[in-house]
Amino acid sequence: MVSHPLTTHTMRALRAFVLRLSLVGTAAGLLAPVRTASAIPYFARKYDVTCGTCHVSVPRLNQFGIAFLERGYQMAETWPRAQRRTIPLAVWASGRWDSRPRTPAPDYVNAYFNRIELISGGKVVVPWLSYFIEWRAISQERRGDGTVRDRSGRFEDIFVTAAARSFDLTVGQFRAVSQVDVSRRLGINEPASLSTGLAGPPGGTGREASLRSFSPSGRSPGVRLGISSSFANGMRWMTAATIPFSGELSIPINDSARIEASNELELRRKGFFGESYVRSGNITVGAHGFYDHSDRYLVNGVSTLQTGNVFWTGVAGFDKLVDATRGRWSLETEFIPHLNLGIGGRVEDRASDGAPVAFLPFINFNFPSTRYIIRLTAERRVQGDRGATFFEFGTVF
Repeated sequence: MVSHPLTTHTMRALRAFVLRLSLVGTAAGLLAPVRTASAIPYFARKYDVTCGTCHVSVPRLNQFGIAFLERGYQMAETWPRAQRRTIPLAVWASGRWDSRPRTPAPDYVNAYFNRIELISGGKVVVPWLSYFIEWRAISQERRGDGTVRDRSGRFEDIFVTAAARSFDLTVGQFRAVSQVDVSRRLGINEPASLSTGLAGPPGGTGREASLRSFSPSGRSPGVRLGISSSFANGMRWMTAATIPFSGELSIPINDSARIEASNELELRRKGFFGESYVRSGNITVGAHGFYDHSDRYLVNGVSTLQTGNVFWTGVAGFDKLVDATRGRWSLETEFIPHLNLGIGGRVEDRASDGAPVAFLPFINFNFPSTRYIIRLTAERRVQGDRGATFFEFGTVF
């Protein structure tokens, strides 16, 4: 029973984190030699820049940051500054405070320590091969009944990408959708239009059955083949085909996580996912679809737009599961007047779920955004009796 933010499992996870930190850092250093290495939040240290070089407001990327990512986490050949030697590792630690009107669980707590995450990425020995890893040494999340689930030791992402000319091949665990990376959102909760899953076939344990579900922004082990080409005026057309598999890659580090985040991998494909879109900086137009069989599929159209300091993201589509067809849509806008401040909101709805349209306003404040970040995010869900308030406070260094 969870009776305090620092549960027994959390304390065990903290001890395990200290022991594993040096091991993961050493492994990341071996994967990314100093000659070619570069990885997510330590870029500022490596290239002697600030967060504003790649971000409009952390974590949203600007055009420079998007190009940096598409080159496989490296600067252009014309970059004038020398690279600095630094450990290819960043740490993201955060805590949550949630308040919901319906808290039936007797062990409900408002505040809990939800994340210690190790992040690394960059080139692997040769310039055409890159990797990216997000490992949560501590991972706690709220269940629907208000209790806290401990999944410490799971991988958010772990994959390698081989790129040659216009083609790239990614193998590992990752999100299927790439046109919109919801991990770079300014708010706290993911858009339901991308995170709502299609249940998979039953059988086995409850966890195995749950891992067979699919959502565009959900992470699964898989293989993705992509192709891109350039147009006039800096536009790029990008298409990818992905085969996601049932399972989750994890290194569970406590008793609860061995149940909630066990390492699972079935050689059972969930279906096929295809995506195609045109990109020009933060402006994109495209669509994606998932197909398993005639009674399990989804289709979404997606568009993003930047007008000055205002960013828009729209998603609309539908899915089918057995004999039920459901529509879905969301529209999000973010106003970013300064590197340290972002204000926005999202309106979203899923047909046939019996809930009114949801409105989620949020505000994101981060500082000093130089070579480390302290971040505070507040979000409110306005949706009838499903309303809730969320706060997250954390740091990335």
